[in-house]
Amino acid sequence: MTIPLEYAEDLYRFIWKEISTTGSHLIRIGGIQNHLHLLIDLHPSVALAELMRNIKGRSSVWMQSDSRFPKFTGWAAEYFASTLSPEAKNAVINYIKEQRTHHLGMHLDKEVEEMYRYAGLHYDPRDMQ
Repeated sequence: MTIPLEYAEDLYRFIWKEISTTGSHLIRIGGIQNHLHLLIDLHPSVALAELMRNIKGRSSVWMQSDSRFPKFTGWAAEYFASTLSPEAKNAVINYIKEQRTHHLGMHLDKEVEEMYRYAGLHYDPRDMQ
């Protein structure tokens, strides 16, 4: 359990503050013990790669220095990102809200494959290597 569920809200607040400093808006955050989902209204002047580098880097330093996250050794090097139409916003919010229930029966690889399909992209398992 890399992200203990009882401390997830503290991590979410930390990430929300990081996003807020860029002029971007965190619409929804959620996840399970080994990964997170973020729905962000990205400010036009912000590069996604830079935002993710900052979120991952700063939260990693914070979590590794906090005894509540003893098994956290760092985030994965990669991340998945996709744009979405305004019509899909509510569906994505609900998807993020239901992460704990959703993952009772689905492995992360299958979830990523579904996200690719939902975004209208071709999934290639080599993308996860």
